[in-house]
Amino acid sequence: MGVLSRFMPALAAGAVVTLAGCGPGVQPVRPLPGAGTARLQPIYDLMVTYPDTTIIISGLTYRGLDFDLEVTFDDATLRDDDPGFEAQARILSVLAGGAPRAFEAPQPIAIRGTLAAGVVATGLFGPIHVGNAALLLDLTGTLQDGARRIAGEASLYGIPDPGSFQAVKRRRYLVAGTDAQGPIGKVAVVQVRYDSRITVEPDLELTSSDPVARVEDGRPFIVNRFTFDNVQGLDPLGPFTTLFEHSTDSLSNPHDLVVLPPGAPGTGAGGAGFAFVTRYGAAFNDVAVLDLAGGAIVDRIDLTPYALNRDRLPRADQALLHDGLIYVTLQDADASFAEFMNGRIAVIDPVLRQVVDVIDLSGQNPFESLSFSPATGLIYVGLAGLFPGFARPAPVLSGGIETVDPATRTAGGLLVDDDALGGNVSAVAVHSATRAYCVVSDASFHNYVKAFDPTTGDVLGTIFGSSGQIATIEADGDGFLLVADTSFYEPRILIFNAESGAPVAALPARLPPFSFAILTRSLP
Repeated sequence: MGVLSRFMPALAAGAVVTLAGCGPGVQPVRPLPGAGTARLQPIYDLMVTYPDTTIIISGLTYRGLDFDLEVTFDDATLRDDDPGFEAQARILSVLAGGAPRAFEAPQPIAIRGTLAAGVVATGLFGPIHVGNAALLLDLTGTLQDGARRIAGEASLYGIPDPGSFQAVKRRRYLVAGTDAQGPIGKVAVVQVRYDSRITVEPDLELTSSDPVARVEDGRPFIVNRFTFDNVQGLDPLGPFTTLFEHSTDSLSNPHDLVVLPPGAPGTGAGGAGFAFVTRYGAAFNDVAVLDLAGGAIVDRIDLTPYALNRDRLPRADQALLHDGLIYVTLQDADASFAEFMNGRIAVIDPVLRQVVDVIDLSGQNPFESLSFSPATGLIYVGLAGLFPGFARPAPVLSGGIETVDPATRTAGGLLVDDDALGGNVSAVAVHSATRAYCVVSDASFHNYVKAFDPTTGDVLGTIFGSSGQIATIEADGDGFLLVADTSFYEPRILIFNAESGAPVAALPARLPPFSFAILTRSLP
């Protein structure tokens, strides 16, 4: 058992940069990249424990040391060919003898480590001053559970007592909220530490009142839709403040976007890349190619030839990038929204910048729902049918949930008919090969989140119902389902266990939540 006291070799706080990595000749660690080229970084929360180590504080001896750390990895250094990585650690709390203790440490602490064959090694980092001791930590662990967790051994420089650590990937969600009455929306960020400690950072940035949150190419965006007509880029490393607002042209009513990953054909030079933006407005009817570096629209992919309604308006809505192709849903509705043809999907080659296929769907009005599930290998489309209004006294159940096989680019017909669900379908979220969810609105405008089997189409029941609007749902890919309860008097962000449908948390929202995007990043 080691005792840490004033006689342990002390290390000056100013030495942290050269000590990170713990070896002769180690160069200073560069800071994380700036906002101009930044992508979201993987963040892991680490609990490090040395149960047999004793430490002396103010003349008293305490047994057991515990550290709660936040480690942010530089994504660029993780995805190159070099096994070395850079990261920054923040010390959130230190326990000695099971009780919180005062500590001093540079914030953040630079780390230079390695990641190879699923093994993470930090090298020595610190110092963390607790009592009269200056502590240097060294962690080596393996990725587990699809990189959701890291577990392994921990040591302290100069102390023989063994320790251990457990790391959990931090979940983060971007929430676009709206006042629904005026021009103002705001973004918030939800963070989940250790899968259970949930906090909300509200009012981080202003948006329009018709905002759609997206994360593309590791970067957060807001698509500001009807009358606002722009794409808003947010800083992924700071407090999500606005980096740019690029116009998509007046009355273009952009609905969605995708961005090709770095190095993909058609991305162009300079690193910023191009956004492919669906423009719903009747004067546009296309997918605009937006240069994210300067904001110019450099090309457009006309979708008018693929509309079958009398006014030839395709009404391009959702966009999905999968296996190098862009899938775009077409609502195919006339100028007065009185005539809806069956929905279609235009398949676009982003390198050629042209439509290469059209997939006909079995229902009407693909509505704000298009997603690919790795668990089933299928694309899921929510078909709303026709909502009440425009001389329709009741909803027309002419939709449901349809699948598309991207390998053959063929539709599989309705997996779930909206008659079985009891209303118009909007958002769809697939958790696994046996569990998925959708939002259903019935004839009395009551809204439900219903579960279904994405393989068989069996309806599995209702997990939530509301007399207010449920704007959207989103599966986070790590076992949670997010639900936007936009009740005007009590707006909430609801979190459910996606496997069981059991409620996890209800988070009050400053503004009714309208759209979610998943900010969580994993180690590769």
